Amino acid sequence: MDDPHGAIVIEIPPERRDKSTLEPYDVILEIDGFKIDSQGDYKDPQFGNLSLENLANRKKGAGDESHMKVWRHGKVQDVTYTIPKADFATQLVPHAVFDQEPEYVMLGGLLFQPLTETFLQSWGSDWVRKAPFRLSYATQEKPTPERPSIVILTSVLPDPVNLGYQDARYMTVDKLNGQPIRRLKDLVDAKAKSTNGFHVLEFHAGDSVSRLVLDASDTEAATQRVLKRYGIDRDYVTAPVPPPLK
Repeated sequence: MDDPHGAIVIEIPPERRDKSTLEPYDVILEIDGFKIDSQGDYKDPQFGNLSLENLANRKKGAGDESHMKVWRHGKVQDVTYTIPKADFATQLVPHAVFDQEPEYVMLGGLLFQPLTETFLQSWGSDWVRKAPFRLSYATQEKPTPERPSIVILTSVLPDPVNLGYQDARYMTVDKLNGQPIRRLKDLVDAKAKSTNGFHVLEFHAGDSVSRLVLDASDTEAATQRVLKRYGIDRDYVTAPVPPPLK
């Protein structure tokens, strides 16, 4: 082939590197008989020019195989690629969450949830522009061992213990009682260890409020009052923690 053209593989995600039959800098020439042009498109017999991404679910699903021709090390090679199951748990801001209860932690009327794209979609179809910028921008970032997910304060259900904090919301939690909050479950552990009789919440730099302080002696009673008032049967629901990122 004198002039191979197609779509170049720039990167293999870390979680796929030991499983993928593709390699960085492969040029994908064909997928299941469809030629890929230099824009990364193919000609669909029904819909015309489409992105090669659509071939992942064109009559196929997770676990099915795609047969590719790639340009690798100066020659054309045949590659069989198994379509992986989407694993949203590996994303900093999960695109979607299935088969589990919504996660939350209630603390003295303060409601905390993990940031997900589903939550951001509550701002409507134009959520990328209308949702709080810092939260929307986080969907473009990748998780790290130090920051595998984002926990946010989503709302405050009024109670005397949180008086003055009613307008606090959409802020990213950094620490509770000095303990770093990397996942929602960390809040459950940290709230058991108050600091000198107070629960001290710290938020990431740049948020509208840097910290909130609750009287620990009344927080549990306030939580129970709020749960009863709003008909909520538990003060928290958390999902199993996935394996740590490498």
